Amino acid sequence: MYEELIKLKVKKESSSGLFAKKIKDTFIKSCVSLDASIFEPLISENQYFQDLDKYRFLHSLQKEFNSWKEKGFTKTTMIKGTCNGCHLGHNSYQFYTNKLTPAFAYIIHEENDKIIDVFMCNLSSGMQVVDMSVLQHYNFYK
Repeated sequence: MYEELIKLKVKKESSSGLFAKKIKDTFIKSCVSLDASIFEPLISENQYFQDLDKYRFLHSLQKEFNSWKEKGFTKTTMIKGTCNGCHLGHNSYQFYTNKLTPAFAYIIHEENDKIIDVFMCNLSSGMQVVDMSVLQHYNFYK
């Protein structure tokens, strides 16, 4: 099955310092809550996610979230991982359901405390094989 790479390019003036941390924290909160509207206020009208404008990106993000909600999930748990594909070794943020099912993963590409971009990672370390030695330290039954 073909997976579309969704990529967010962040404006340079809004991608560093405290605002960069806010972007990262809010994006993660959006993924944990399965609610794209949490992240929407931080995206400028002229920002594009690969070839998608703000609203098409948010729609695709919410579509991903809704696919998990339709399966009965209301939240995910974030666990850090690493990319095993395009950005080999880069940190990723993996999101699991409370049934220990890997749902999706994103890379928040940062350099020198600046967010360069955000994009889906289809080959994150925990997305293909569940590593119970890592998962045992998390509470999935919130």
